[in-house]
Amino acid sequence: MAEFTSSEFDRMLSEARAALDAMRSRGSAPPDEEEVKGVGEAADGRVTATVNGSGLLESVELNPRVLRLPAEEIGEHIVTAVNAALQDFRTKASRATDAAPVDLNALAASMQELQDQSVRQMTQIGQAFNELLTRLDGLRR
Repeated sequence: MAEFTSSEFDRMLSEARAALDAMRSRGSAPPDEEEVKGVGEAADGRVTATVNGSGLLESVELNPRVLRLPAEEIGEHIVTAVNAALQDFRTKASRATDAAPVDLNALAASMQELQDQSVRQMTQIGQAFNELLTRLDGLRR
């Protein structure tokens, strides 16, 4: 006589929880989402700075015409462009966070509760099926 068990259902929920835990521990967006970057300019676009998704300076581009300026002025333009890029990054990151606020800890707790409750219910259903199969087996004899 075949027995109905909840182990397969429990395994599937455990795998889903493990995937969520891995995502939560990485603290990053899913790979298909584009990385948020910040871009800033100075000196009428002749100096451009880019900040990557980690908030680190990725690049500084200087138009050759800006190199004719005194070094001190070039430095000021670079600082202005980098600060603008950082501000752009913060703004974009804030919008991305505000657009889809997800409390991964609460979600994980809800999944754990759902898994525990589902396993209890599936166990009860399995026991009921097993009792029914036992009774039917007894009637056949």
